[in-house]
Amino acid sequence: MEELLSRRRQVNGEGLMRRAGFFESAEEVTAAMTSGEHPDEQAAARYLDQGEIVVAASQWVDDLLDSDAKRICQYSIRTDGVWVWPSSLAYYVRKYHVGLPSDFLHRMASNNWTVADLEESAVDEVYAQLDDFTESNS
Repeated sequence: MEELLSRRRQVNGEGLMRRAGFFESAEEVTAAMTSGEHPDEQAAARYLDQGEIVVAASQWVDDLLDSDAKRICQYSIRTDGVWVWPSSLAYYVRKYHVGLPSDFLHRMASNNWTVADLEESAVDEVYAQLDDFTESNS
């Protein structure tokens, strides 16, 4: 029954983690850049830094636009229970004024720019959805 409900949510787009900032190329970063700093940019970057780490790796992330900028951060995936993003997103927001989806910014503002501690069940749901995403893209 649980599997059926999970699949129904996927079909209807309900309960799925929202993704932001998983850039794979310099072109993707450039396309997401805005002309200048957003009024809430620093608060948004702090929010991104606060996300709960659900995946951590020993590898480092390099700047996709600046080959001289080595090791901008250690790779991880963070979440607020609804959205997931790579640890590098805060860097791109600060350095290149990368825009974020308006509904993500709205969530940040409605949470007073603070990521709340997640309950264990919420973290388990994030893991399950990350596993589903990985399996469906294999």
